[in-house]
Amino acid sequence: MTGIQFGYLLGGAVIVEKIFALPGMGRQILDAINKREYATVQSSIMVFAILFVTINLITDLIYRRIDPRIK
Repeated sequence: MTGIQFGYLLGGAVIVEKIFALPGMGRQILDAINKREYATVQSSIMVFAILFVTINLITDLIYRRIDPRIK
């Protein structure tokens, strides 16, 4: 569940940063979308995707280590 919750946190960061005018990746993505800077949008989404996959991989490896029945 931790790995999937991290994905929700990434998605929520975009909304929170826009509402409260905080600087960050979420706001950068929204500004790039509005300015039609496709390279910035693609690279930012790629960073989010790599983070999501990495966190899920780490979560799965920890789960396998904790529960020896999983192989």
